[in-house]
Amino acid sequence: METERLILRKFKEEDLPEYALILGEDEVGKWLPKGVGYTYEETEKFIKYWNDHWETHGYGTWAVFEKSSGKLCGHCGLNYIKDLDEVEVLYAFGKHARGKGFGTEAAKVILYYGIHHLQLNRIIGLSKQKNKPSRRVLEKIGLTYSKEIERFNTKLAYYSLL
Repeated sequence: METERLILRKFKEEDLPEYALILGEDEVGKWLPKGVGYTYEETEKFIKYWNDHWETHGYGTWAVFEKSSGKLCGHCGLNYIKDLDEVEVLYAFGKHARGKGFGTEAAKVILYYGIHHLQLNRIIGLSKQKNKPSRRVLEKIGLTYSKEIERFNTKLAYYSLL
């Protein structure tokens, strides 16, 4: 899948070293469930989870690359949350890719894909309450704040399409 500036594709094994550098950033990890950067081994488990999710559900999380440089920026995709029985749009980008609108650009195309190609009736977004940039992305792609929920012992802002 492509946008004007990005290429999105399934993760490959060879993405691991570069992806581990991104998820290893504490600035990235603090907004994910663990709260700090992830280890190489934990990142490897993420890729396995993303790829298993594709096999199970027929959709999942893409690796996101900047077209102009070919550099891995982060991830964006759709994830089924079993205990909520919901599909969420999710994303995380390395510090080198922040502030460029990549999160919004990728999340928009993912949301469109989920609604129009997968025919999902409902897609939500979750963000740690204090993650203002992530919350802005969810709002820019058309999701609306609904409530606060708790997951992973953390209060999250819950967004949904109206």
